[in-house]
Amino acid sequence: MSAKLTQQQEERKKLILKVVNKELTTREAAVEAGLTIRAIQKAVQRYKKHGDDSFVHGNIGRIREDLRRTEDKARIIDIFQNTRVDGVNPFEDITYVFFKEILEEDFHIRGSVFWIKHILNAIGYYSPIKHKCKNTAVHLMRERKEHTGELVQADGTPYDWFKDGHMYCIQGFIDDATGYPVGLYMTKNECTLGYVEAFRNMAETDGIPEALYPDKAGVFFVNQKTKDDEKHLTQFGLMMENLGVDMFPAHSPQAKGRIERFWQTIQHRLPNLFRLRGIKTIEQANKFLKEDFPKIYKKWFPVKPKSDETHFVKADMNEVNSILKATFPGHIDRSGVFLLKGYRFFCPELTDRKILIHLNEKEGLWITDAANPDKRYSVTLVETDTTGTMPEVMKDLIDRVFLKNAKPKFREVYFDIDDVVLSQVKPKLKKAS
Repeated sequence: MSAKLTQQQEERKKLILKVVNKELTTREAAVEAGLTIRAIQKAVQRYKKHGDDSFVHGNIGRIREDLRRTEDKARIIDIFQNTRVDGVNPFEDITYVFFKEILEEDFHIRGSVFWIKHILNAIGYYSPIKHKCKNTAVHLMRERKEHTGELVQADGTPYDWFKDGHMYCIQGFIDDATGYPVGLYMTKNECTLGYVEAFRNMAETDGIPEALYPDKAGVFFVNQKTKDDEKHLTQFGLMMENLGVDMFPAHSPQAKGRIERFWQTIQHRLPNLFRLRGIKTIEQANKFLKEDFPKIYKKWFPVKPKSDETHFVKADMNEVNSILKATFPGHIDRSGVFLLKGYRFFCPELTDRKILIHLNEKEGLWITDAANPDKRYSVTLVETDTTGTMPEVMKDLIDRVFLKNAKPKFREVYFDIDDVVLSQVKPKLKKAS
């Protein structure tokens, strides 16, 4: 169907027809039209192929993209403003890029980041991330390691992950070759137990790495000067020594910038993801961080390592679990009672000797004889004194292991020693009268 041409287009058609009928050369037509020779040649080719339609612009009669997608715009605004999970809008403080990804994956609405930004800006919403050029020092980027498991960076970050005003810490490990999280664990504060459980998650899913690259935190290294020449290790350092994992410190945040940038990324995504999935507790978060989040992160930022060969060593989890524990030296008195930073425990099977007190998230708390550490003994909580110097996480763990069903108002004494001792003694048989 021939298009109706304007007067200007009719004039252009007459000129092209003269070239086609060889009344003008392409050079003469180019001079007359004020165009290049190549432009005239293309116009002739288009006319021979499409006829009069070649003089009409291709966008004539088309509806503008932003007008054609008014329904999508209205739907995006409705999703952003009215979505609720447990009464909370999961898209508060969300970035443009992450919201675009959610729209594509969950609602099958495709569009550019700029288009999404334009829609949200029009209703008064702006991304929490402000990109401003600053004259900051430039740090050279270190090349990634070639193999997965060759180097794993370690760090923890406190943040309001549930957007409820409470700060919780995620301790984590990321693989240097890919930047993928290989072990994450949330606790109330940064602590040894959190890193132990994050390492256990890594050992279960990926294996044991060649080396760890943490900061100089007291969890990893003994920073005080010692008078002797012996190697002093922290609880976590001792575990890594027993597992054969090398550990060396980063001297600045920039030195382990890969994991620092990882925290920046998930701080702008994970809280929204928690809200979308109705995750509100540390237990729910740890289950999600172990089972689902690594797969989601790989989908967000796919990276292929330089080498297909991995340096992760497959872990014997029985052996790993026997090593991944915090160990404290102690002494049990003649009545079978020992003290752990303000908490009293009772063990009827050991008395008056040096002991080792073991604690981890997986198995709780138990003790061994320092002279014979192969056999383990279970213990019972006697009473508490919460004014001690025990870390909050350790108190939490003891609460979960020993005080799960106790009433908070009556926490001073949970157990009477005499009752346990008497229960271990067989009652004498009564004589017949």
